[in-house]
Amino acid sequence: MPMSQYHFRLVDHDRPLNAVGRPVEDRDQALAVAKRLAIDIAESRQEYLGKGYAVAVLDDAGNEIHRESIDSAEKSG
Repeated sequence: MPMSQYHFRLVDHDRPLNAVGRPVEDRDQALAVAKRLAIDIAESRQEYLGKGYAVAVLDDAGNEIHRESIDSAEKSG
């Protein structure tokens, strides 16, 4: 079974800033990747905090299926 291709886009409210495609097993894995990206951005790019940035997950058809807020990303350890 081929892997699905999901795209992860950094968004400022509704304006896309950049996007990256990544093959993942399924929707659950795509959501986990989005959460990890949001945490990484929150930890390494603090200029994005408090400004409404999020990581949007888009499916193969380009439909947004999830949005992970950078402001509420839980820091790891």
